[in-house]
Amino acid sequence: MKKIDITEINAGVLIAKPQAVTVQIKYKGEYAKFDTFIKPYSYDTAVAKLRAFGENKEALAGILAASICDEEGNLQFTEAQVRQNFSQDLAEAIWFKIVEVNSLGKTQSSNPKRNSSVKSQSRRVKASKKSKTSHTQKLKSGQPTLENTEASTSVEE
Repeated sequence: MKKIDITEINAGVLIAKPQAVTVQIKYKGEYAKFDTFIKPYSYDTAVAKLRAFGENKEALAGILAASICDEEGNLQFTEAQVRQNFSQDLAEAIWFKIVEVNSLGKTQSSNPKRNSSVKSQSRRVKASKKSKTSHTQKLKSGQPTLENTEASTSVEE
């Protein structure tokens, strides 16, 4: 395991560099794109989330403002500018880029994992069938015996 020290932390080795992204949106009825940089989540992002929570505001404007930057990491918008000047389409397009950058380029699979509380009808029918299981036990004399038992695997009870 690699060790880091206080000097490296003070030098910013743990802070990821801004990543170049191209954001595509609809503008005046046609597709338009612009290039910007997204700063991976940092302490500033955490502060923006907490501030929004404390002020009973949504956190998206703060996250966008704490993420959109130039190549050196200088932030480009304030929360107020985001709230006043960003359309819903622009906010969503940038939000997806922020998620992409912070997910290390990974995207969710097209077949998301189902909630375990949601079961299909066929699964419930299969799950309610009883299965027979063999168990081996030892007698007091040390000799093994075979005992058949029925176990209910019903989920709906």
